[in-house]
Amino acid sequence: MDTQKILKPNNKIVILADYREREVIDHLEKMGAVVNKMNLKVGDFICSSNRIAIERKTHSDFVSSIIDGRIFEQMNYMKENFEKPLVIVEGYSNRNINENAFKATVASMITKFGVSLVSTMNSLDTAKMIYWIAKKEQETGYDLGFKHGKKPRNDSDLQEFILSSIPGISKILARRLLENFGNIENVVNAQENELGKIKGVGKKHAQKIKKLLTDKYTRVLD
Repeated sequence: MDTQKILKPNNKIVILADYREREVIDHLEKMGAVVNKMNLKVGDFICSSNRIAIERKTHSDFVSSIIDGRIFEQMNYMKENFEKPLVIVEGYSNRNINENAFKATVASMITKFGVSLVSTMNSLDTAKMIYWIAKKEQETGYDLGFKHGKKPRNDSDLQEFILSSIPGISKILARRLLENFGNIENVVNAQENELGKIKGVGKKHAQKIKKLLTDKYTRVLD
């Protein structure tokens, strides 16, 4: 099966989207984008391979994620897997939060995680922003799908490539896992507590990786 043809038919703008983002997906499709819907483990929208992933949050959810600390875990995953992570904060709410805590979190997102923040008015405004980001990326050669002409040079590169294709595992993290466990089979068979000891993984990340590796396959219908 030719993955490149599936992801980029007729040179249209293509976006990977979490299937739960139905409202924004509808707007994107009306704008002419080809949206591949799936269960994304990192981000809500992906505009280019390994470069731009977008997390969409309502203002209320953004504030909630700061209060419960969830935002830092999400930003860490995005930083591990994408060069230019982006958070879109949609709309506005009356959800209260300490001003210093809010600004300190935003500052950390920018300086520590390299995350860009964009505000939008509503789901249509969000869709327009995502469309134009994807358009600019793909017009300059940063497409979705596997990169041609840069094949793994040897078995070690291929092992890293296979592991790093798993959401939440970057190439650097794949290398650490392989150096520690020796091969892919041992990584797959490792217990959560063993995975959690690897630098860059941690307990929650280990749980998600283990769940993805062991969950029964269920096809998500469009």
